[in-house]
Amino acid sequence: MHKYKVGQTLDLLPNRGSSSRKAGECQIVALLPYEGHAVQYKVQAKAETHLRIVSENDLQQPTQP
Repeated sequence: MHKYKVGQTLDLLPNRGSSSRKAGECQIVALLPYEGHAVQYKVQAKAETHLRIVSENDLQQPTQP
């Protein structure tokens, strides 16, 4: 079951691996089926022109100032 909804703006956490993904704001574009170990989402990061597929663990509610 997906925790977030299409159109929701969240914080994308920086990648802990070798990818060049940076932290920042992103918007959920699509909910993807459960894949192996995690629920996945297609997101559009505000600072990038391409879409990314990320797991739910890579997203969090925006921090309020």
